[in-house]
Amino acid sequence: MNIRDGEGNVVSLGSDEQGDKIYALSVKGERGMVHRLVESFQSIYNIPEDELNLVDSGVRDNLYLLAGRLLCGSRFLAPLGYSLAAAGIKKIYGRLAELVHDVKTVRSNLP
Repeated sequence: MNIRDGEGNVVSLGSDEQGDKIYALSVKGERGMVHRLVESFQSIYNIPEDELNLVDSGVRDNLYLLAGRLLCGSRFLAPLGYSLAAAGIKKIYGRLAELVHDVKTVRSNLP
């Protein structure tokens, strides 16, 4: 899935093991604005704080991902692009796995 093409649009990713709905949003620039907007809507519509968890992955494209993305569009350089993209994913995978573990741990400790 490429949520970058729909930057600024909320994309449904389905549900987790507990049945909670999961959404993704790709933004550039001021990431703090998303938090402020969500908090504003929660206040306006009286949505309880524990009903919505906003998790910032903090993951940005690294050079491997950027180069891989660029080269994948070329007929002759696509194999190199795939290799670079895979290396970029491997580079951030540990942080993403740790983030998922932390979020699951916090969620399992909630009442």
